[in-house]
Amino acid sequence: MTKACLFAAAGWLVLGLTPAARADDRVRLVGGCPTIAQRPDCPGVPAPTPDYPQGAQPGQCFARVRTPPVFEAYQEQIVVSPGRVETRHVPAQYEWGERRVLVSPGHEVRRIVPATYRSVTETVVVSPATTRVERIEPVFDTVSEQQLVRPAHTEWRRTFVGPDGVLPPGAQVQPTGEVVCLVEVPAQYATVQRQVMREPGRTVETPIPAVTQTVTRQVIDQPAHEVVEHSAPVWGVERFRRLVAPARTETVRVPAQFAQHTRQRQVSAGGLEWRQVDCDPKGAPAPSPGN
Repeated sequence: MTKACLFAAAGWLVLGLTPAARADDRVRLVGGCPTIAQRPDCPGVPAPTPDYPQGAQPGQCFARVRTPPVFEAYQEQIVVSPGRVETRHVPAQYEWGERRVLVSPGHEVRRIVPATYRSVTETVVVSPATTRVERIEPVFDTVSEQQLVRPAHTEWRRTFVGPDGVLPPGAQVQPTGEVVCLVEVPAQYATVQRQVMREPGRTVETPIPAVTQTVTRQVIDQPAHEVVEHSAPVWGVERFRRLVAPARTETVRVPAQFAQHTRQRQVSAGGLEWRQVDCDPKGAPAPSPGN
């Protein structure tokens, strides 16, 4: 076997892998055989396939290694919160102001000024002058006199006249036998007593002088009276809250919010590739059966 065939036979070198490991995870050292379909001088060495490095030259060693996938970072704009319409209640706004207020209204004070007095000496009548009236009764005498009780008059009187009687002149005989005579009746008098005024009654007036007295008394110099005093109103300043803007409800459109987010994307997938390595072809072990 030639030198090149020996190097090709030692082309398989597994570093740190167990026989159960995947064939793609093996590190293969290949070299020595030319890239021909079949080497008559290299019995048992398979012809080059796509699983082997293409364009390899005799004396070169290659190791098949796994390369990780390649990623790159890129910025992506993402929506943090979508746009929306919000209804907000705006409270009323107030501010402090000052205003003039009446602390005490003006009023009237009425007070009574008492009367003042002074002393006056004067003569007063204790008892006014009067007249004493005395009544003198009249004086009467008792006298007796005849007083006509009934004046003289005539009257008819009835009588009976017997058979032998004599009729007085002017007599009238009634059918019954009665005789009616007109008789003159004399006047009748009575003695009566009566009072005769001898002296009439009279009234005697006697004047009585007035009785006076000197006295000192208090008289009103100035009568009691009412005095009206006016007081001015008292004003002050107070602070108060006044409405600047009433409470209201407003609709606000809140725009969407975005953020820049760094993401990773795969540029190339990882895989197996052949890499040339430094090695000693003479010392290369033979490949495992079936590889």
